[in-house]
Amino acid sequence: MTTRNQCQFWDCNETIRRNYFLCSTHYAGHEAGTVNQCPMCGKYKDAEYEVCRNCYRQTASTPTPTRTQAVERDNREFPTDKDADRFFVYILLMNNGEYYVGQTREIHERLHEHRNNMTQSTKGREPKLQWFTTVPTRPEAADLEAELQKLNSNATGRREINRLIVDFKQLSEQLDYTPHQSLAQSTVQERRLPYGGVTPPSRRQRSRA
Repeated sequence: MTTRNQCQFWDCNETIRRNYFLCSTHYAGHEAGTVNQCPMCGKYKDAEYEVCRNCYRQTASTPTPTRTQAVERDNREFPTDKDADRFFVYILLMNNGEYYVGQTREIHERLHEHRNNMTQSTKGREPKLQWFTTVPTRPEAADLEAELQKLNSNATGRREINRLIVDFKQLSEQLDYTPHQSLAQSTVQERRLPYGGVTPPSRRQRSRA
């Protein structure tokens, strides 16, 4: 009888043969250079990130006294981040009607991974980009991602996300944004309008306080 085990990608639960270490999808990514090992836990991850999401959450949850210290800590943990001047937070719509919230330094590469079933959480679900914005640092991207994920966890919050997406699409049409527009052009417009020109719900509430 053939003994089987689990794919060693950090969030993959696919069962594989004993003498394999990754499922076929993540092995293809490993061969292409888009999947490598997390230096902290040894699990495999998207090569775009310095550590896997589990390890990032653990380090990100460590209290830091000031914003400056938090940025310096993240630059130390994610050395490639220090060369980036923007990070993307985005929402995808999947074919089952659910939303996926993510954040990345390289939006083109990340969307390519989603479209080509290289991300386990959206694999086979035909994800389509619905909304995105840019923030200047990784900690801010992680905070906004967590905020949107919290909204996405309940019906009331998803209605807020629906309104966020509708407002964003209407604004995009006013800006004459099209999928064929270059990333540079869209980023210029995006920077002029923080959070896609639409304030996330929790931030609206804080602004009224």
